[in-house]
Amino acid sequence: MLISTLGPKYSNSEVAAEHWLKELGEEGSVALHRTPEDAIAALISGEVDLCVLCIVYPELNHIVFQNLNKIRIENVFCLPTLNMVIAGNKDGKTACTHPAPADLLGEQYDIRFVTSNSDAALRVKAGEYDVCVTTSVAARKNELPIIHDYGVVNMGWSVFSRM
Repeated sequence: MLISTLGPKYSNSEVAAEHWLKELGEEGSVALHRTPEDAIAALISGEVDLCVLCIVYPELNHIVFQNLNKIRIENVFCLPTLNMVIAGNKDGKTACTHPAPADLLGEQYDIRFVTSNSDAALRVKAGEYDVCVTTSVAARKNELPIIHDYGVVNMGWSVFSRM
């Protein structure tokens, strides 16, 4: 069994997809993609068996309705996220985030959107931005100081299958 989801490593989506694989009691692995749209494309093309996506992804409605004859929601489950944090240079002015948790940043930053919370941490580490919204694990793995820890967020996840 191969499940696609949003990457890179240390994303909430990766944790959710691994959780679903265990729930199924199946042997398999998780394929990480740059965007949720790429993860769905892998499902549609037959590269993977299932796709797990976060229900608060702002474009999820487009994914569903643009692909009605190709995919279906097979299941939905709840699983808390990893701790959601703001990390980086606390005196910084530029921030990056996935669109879904952008409201955690408030209005004090010049905000740019990136493809995932894990990608945001990589970009701050690379010096492209000063701060980001990311997971506590991605912040730690990228050696970013945590400015604020919001804790876990109870989250919904949709499981897609091919028609």
